[in-house]
Amino acid sequence: MTAAPTVHLGFMLGSGNPVAVPLAHLAVTGQTQASGKTTTLEALVARSGRTAIAFKTKRHEASFAHAVTVPPYFRERADWQFVSAVLEATFREKMRFERAWIMRACKGAKRLAEVRTNVRALMRDAKGLSADIYMTLDHYLDVVVPQIGALDAGAPMALAEGLNVMDLTAFTTELQALVIRSTVEWVHYAARDTLLIIPEAWEFIPQNRGSPVLLACEQLVRKGAAGGNYVWLDRQDIAAVHKNVLRSVGVWILGVQREANEVKRALAHIPGKKPKIDDVMQLERGQFLVCYGSTVVKVYVQPAWLDQQAARDIAMGRVRLAPPPQWEDDTVNEKEAQALREANARLESDNDALRNRIAHLERRIEEAARQQRSPELIDGGYMRVPSASESPKPIVEPAPNVAVHEIADQVYELVVQRAQADPKMLALLKQVPEIAVTVERRVIEATDRTLFGRLACLIADGFFAEPKAGYAAYVELQRRGQNNSKPNVYKELAKLAELGFLTKEDDGYRTVPSMTVRIVEAAA
Repeated sequence: MTAAPTVHLGFMLGSGNPVAVPLAHLAVTGQTQASGKTTTLEALVARSGRTAIAFKTKRHEASFAHAVTVPPYFRERADWQFVSAVLEATFREKMRFERAWIMRACKGAKRLAEVRTNVRALMRDAKGLSADIYMTLDHYLDVVVPQIGALDAGAPMALAEGLNVMDLTAFTTELQALVIRSTVEWVHYAARDTLLIIPEAWEFIPQNRGSPVLLACEQLVRKGAAGGNYVWLDRQDIAAVHKNVLRSVGVWILGVQREANEVKRALAHIPGKKPKIDDVMQLERGQFLVCYGSTVVKVYVQPAWLDQQAARDIAMGRVRLAPPPQWEDDTVNEKEAQALREANARLESDNDALRNRIAHLERRIEEAARQQRSPELIDGGYMRVPSASESPKPIVEPAPNVAVHEIADQVYELVVQRAQADPKMLALLKQVPEIAVTVERRVIEATDRTLFGRLACLIADGFFAEPKAGYAAYVELQRRGQNNSKPNVYKELAKLAELGFLTKEDDGYRTVPSMTVRIVEAAA
């Protein structure tokens, strides 16, 4: 019996023994920018000798920077299962009793645009509940169908050797899901020995609702291994990822997590012997707990660009890597931002005054120089030409213009006086000639029918006047009778912080002081 293929991962911490993992369905988890998930995936792909396809779904994401970029791949379908999944992914809610109406609308259709045409035809004769459901479906499809026009549905799939990446950052999450779904199906039916890396697994393979990716991914994890095709999941944690997919994961690579509940959820999915919670929380960057079969081992993952001896030295503690850059140090809080804005305003005012003064002095200098260079003129403005009997006047270099030097000295003294009067200005002039701070005032319109809008209402009510954890916001929404999943609450809070309405403090989220809130009552 042929042994299952393995891939070199790295070296055991302490002993330096090499560690290899089986080539199987795999999940890599860990705190973003603190664990090294992307480096781990890139190293495994490079050493597996397999073709791999990954997806870039977030703007300004630096992951898989050295991969070959391939165009998005899309094949449209219109069966009722696919349409239901698309609608559930778009509006993040399950289609329940609407499925019968979806089935009628999908009859004879090959594209989603044709489904929408069928829905509008059925609406004309529908009454009561049917009319309401068809109107809702028409509204749903009005959101999805126009987005599909941005995709080239006829482009063939072509992967290069090694790691390939599809850049989907220009598309909405719903459209990203359709592209990933088509790619998963292509790998399942047309590819062999291919690794499929799915990012943000909780979003594209959710537990509590349908998704276009979920339907195809379930087929691939159950049957893909026969063709050498494997699914690799990339996620900070595995909460809310569909259990039908997680049950097929054979190799778990757990990076550092700082939140105990996230660690517990990850360990709950690992069969057999489990590591301790503290073992996961105390990991450093590049260190992972690897679990497969009955094996649980702590490993330093060898990056693709690092040689084996150097990686072994790091695993054995002979060499210690420098800590990763703390990007948070480059950020400023609202108080520091306000101070920068005030300093910038003062500098702009001083700069304007200096520019005006210098422009005035330059005009005086130019006028003085022009007067000194002016030729001898006669009536009518013509220059007098000496007669033949006159000997030409010798050319004499003009004497230095004393007024010009005096004006230049005035400019110098003015700059020095301004700098001495304001030590901060002197330091800024020495280090940074000019600081330009552009403050973009974002305006977000939201309705309290959405989770994003409900959180905005909490901001308007002063709930985040003092730092509040994401769980506290979840509990407050529950108290108000608004049922939402915790992962979605955390996601929307992070979005509000990214948009500048909240700041993320050590003990939770806090309202930005300079933000203004305006609530508009909907018309009755």
